[in-house]
Amino acid sequence: MDQDGPMHDEFPILRDRVYLNHAAVAPIPARAGRALREFADEAVEGGGALWGRWAARLKAARAEAARLLDVQVDDVAFVHNTTHGLLCIANSLPWRPGDNIVGMAADFPANVHPWRNLAQQGVALRAVEPGPDQRYRAEDFAALLDERTRLVALSLVHYASGCRLPVERIAEICRRRGVRLCVDAIQAVGALPTRPADLGCDYLVADGHKWMLGPEGLGILWVHPDRIEEMNVCMTGWTGRVRYSQYEDYDQPLLPNARRFEEGSYNMAGAAALGQSLALLNEIGIDEVWRRLDALTGRLREGLRSAGWTIVSPDGEGERSGITSAARAGVDVQALVNRLEERRISVSPRGGRLRIAPHFYNTAGQLDELIAALRELA
Repeated sequence: MDQDGPMHDEFPILRDRVYLNHAAVAPIPARAGRALREFADEAVEGGGALWGRWAARLKAARAEAARLLDVQVDDVAFVHNTTHGLLCIANSLPWRPGDNIVGMAADFPANVHPWRNLAQQGVALRAVEPGPDQRYRAEDFAALLDERTRLVALSLVHYASGCRLPVERIAEICRRRGVRLCVDAIQAVGALPTRPADLGCDYLVADGHKWMLGPEGLGILWVHPDRIEEMNVCMTGWTGRVRYSQYEDYDQPLLPNARRFEEGSYNMAGAAALGQSLALLNEIGIDEVWRRLDALTGRLREGLRSAGWTIVSPDGEGERSGITSAARAGVDVQALVNRLEERRISVSPRGGRLRIAPHFYNTAGQLDELIAALRELA
């Protein structure tokens, strides 16, 4: 195992495992682990008497999330997961029978069910099919829009193929047609620069347990400030009020930003850890994170081709992500993944293909170890 990477102390997993599965559930860095243990000790020894300390960490985590997205801090809300964030959007818009949404065929179900559920309100979900080359094209989204389309809901990066969608072009189409754009960015935030202003979206959601290197159970929701007043109050609760500690003042106004969707008690343990993980990414800088990850991805794809694998992931300008999907005829991918795991090399099977997802802290030597194992086992 490669033990000489620059992040060896921050990622002890480097000592005895080649972890290339960040598109599933990422290992958390050492500083995030310390934050979880510290919270647990405080909860045991002090309980709610230390709530102020926990609230300060929550505030710090929110600031780190806003810095990563390059947005205003109060426009970031914490949600339980990606699905929760998407439900906040889906259940807060004023739908009318006959409206429709344009989404993606073969998308991850987190970005399907919140929209399909709206069928009970008479809202239809249309789906853009990927091409044989795994690309989703802006013109195909445009072709499905009509005068009753209210929203386009897409994933910035496809969870299986790793295709990065042309969101900026789709956003321009949506603006011209008066259609809102919601982006599931779970496979992008923390891996590559993901700035809502650059994307041109109205809503963005991402869970923290993949490329943001946080624990499961806490994600982020961003809502464009100009969209707040269009949304109803169905997904709000007591902590979304301006004076939420005044418990019996039921008539107080909602917060005038995305934080109104923080409906109840906070995941303080998760916030302590996620805040540390985001701080690490921000210390390095997301542009530098992506530079390192993109270089590793290029090396990985060259190695896979040399070992007889076909790269399924689109590889054009602006299409690459941290996910590489590779195929080889006659290979039982699930059996191969199991055999790699026996060697403590972690990847995933997706759609009958091998999905490999390193992060910035992985090393070239680890990628070479994977390629050597593939030459032997496949």
